[in-house]
Amino acid sequence: MKALKTVAVALGVTLGALIVIPLVILAGLFVWLKLTEESDEESLVLDQEGA
Repeated sequence: MKALKTVAVALGVTLGALIVIPLVILAGLFVWLKLTEESDEESLVLDQEGA
């Protein structure tokens, strides 16, 4: 019975990791894109002013 409980916990942790890890990666990419998007817009504005 204890082995079955251990396998169930391990399966739950594995499934949780398979869901959580990609979501964390996607959230990090989203934040990175938002941060770089703002800096790209600032550099475009500076380029237009210089021309």
